[in-house]
Amino acid sequence: MAELVTGPDGAVVDGVLRLGRDGIAVAGYEVTTTRTARGLRYDVLTPDGEQVSWTAPTASQRTLILGGARSGKSTEAERLLADNADTLYVATGGDGSADPEWASRIALHRARRPSGWGLAETIDLVPLLASPGPPLLIDCLTLWLSRTMDACEVWSDLTRATVVEARIADLAAAWSSTSRTVVAVSNDIGAGVVPADPGTRLFRDLMGRLNTTIAHHSTTVLWTLAGRTIPL
Repeated sequence: MAELVTGPDGAVVDGVLRLGRDGIAVAGYEVTTTRTARGLRYDVLTPDGEQVSWTAPTASQRTLILGGARSGKSTEAERLLADNADTLYVATGGDGSADPEWASRIALHRARRPSGWGLAETIDLVPLLASPGPPLLIDCLTLWLSRTMDACEVWSDLTRATVVEARIADLAAAWSSTSRTVVAVSNDIGAGVVPADPGTRLFRDLMGRLNTTIAHHSTTVLWTLAGRTIPL
């Protein structure tokens, strides 16, 4: 039976094949690598035909996935964390109880996710990012911003945008210092026409600032277009 020994400096298979950030191939062992949100996964086929796997963890991996509506960004986020059975899915859009169409969309998302994943329906992201735990999938920052603006009563008083900007700064600080693996989805909405009303223009501007700030503190930024993923 193949022996896999792991330690702080990597892993060793059968006392011969050493795996680390880049891996070292040894004759007779077939090694395939796959990048995941948790780190670089090694799948090894030994000379005896046995298969073993090990993932070199990436500390505080922070991935932001941007894209337009129905671009495939949520599907890509789920794919990145598919190998993590303990992922916590953070839904920022509420439970959809007041909107049948929205509830239908939520049901489709739930059916697509691994059954073992946890669920947190909240926009209070800072405590989650500040605490240790399993990987987080935050879907999405656009709804977080919309509901944060609701909570801060910005729509009736646009001068309260400064309160939202302070919350964006708090979120960015928690994002940049988190010890968790985290993937967040956000909409790229700045490429269209200039909105006609001041409130929508403010939302677009804040969305751009939020995306830019989180991207600046991310280890990986991806953009999805028509189901294709492009690194930025």
